[in-house]
Amino acid sequence: MTATLEVATLEVQHVDVELGGVSILRDISFDVRPGQTLGIVGPNGAGKTTILNVISAVVPTVKGQVLFKGRPLGQLRPHRVRDLGIGRSLQSTHYFHDMTVLNLVSLGSLRNTVWGALRFSDHRKLARRGEPSRAAEVLDLLGLTHYADRPLGELSTAVQKLVDMARALAVGTDLVLLDEPTSGVSGAERGVVTTALSKLRELGVTIVLIDHDPGFVMANCDQLMAMNFGEVLKIGNPREVMDSPEVRQSYLGDSQY
Repeated sequence: MTATLEVATLEVQHVDVELGGVSILRDISFDVRPGQTLGIVGPNGAGKTTILNVISAVVPTVKGQVLFKGRPLGQLRPHRVRDLGIGRSLQSTHYFHDMTVLNLVSLGSLRNTVWGALRFSDHRKLARRGEPSRAAEVLDLLGLTHYADRPLGELSTAVQKLVDMARALAVGTDLVLLDEPTSGVSGAERGVVTTALSKLRELGVTIVLIDHDPGFVMANCDQLMAMNFGEVLKIGNPREVMDSPEVRQSYLGDSQY
């Protein structure tokens, strides 16, 4: 009997990106298996966020392709990619500071249609009556229910990061892209981000994250991809990647961590 080969949740194949005639990414290839967490590290300007933009169809490629569960994303628009089950958090949450936690996460649970927009008020009514909704489920999962009626801007950076993660998850996500989930979060509070990631992994969510903290990525990632100047330096076991001379030189300035 022939064994069934596991299809990768995400495959990025020989991707090149140019912006304004300038090469931003060159021959980027990697894959992430179901339930795995891939960390992307590198200095500022290495092209890390551009990769997330390519996966979520915000930035087009000039070469190569992205496949989600074996399906080429091709020329899909960003909202169509999202509707397939690819959620995305942002580096900064300041765009949403006036919104309550519940309203923001409820927006994440709606499909990008006129009907979805009309149902936005339904999610708020359900939450007030204590009835289940996708937004309420995600808030409960990440321990955020007691913040539901608080404006995002009143909360700590760590909680804001979790709320934006909840927004990304509320679509019913199979793959979540996290852009610097510990940026601006104090060392004492980073544990709450680690706890949230552990919960996602227990649910089998596939994760691609960018972060600048070597200790954080090594503790939370199954594999690591180091980048510099739009190219991949090394992919593999987190410890092996961080210990490699080329990564230490480009990312850590050849210092200890």
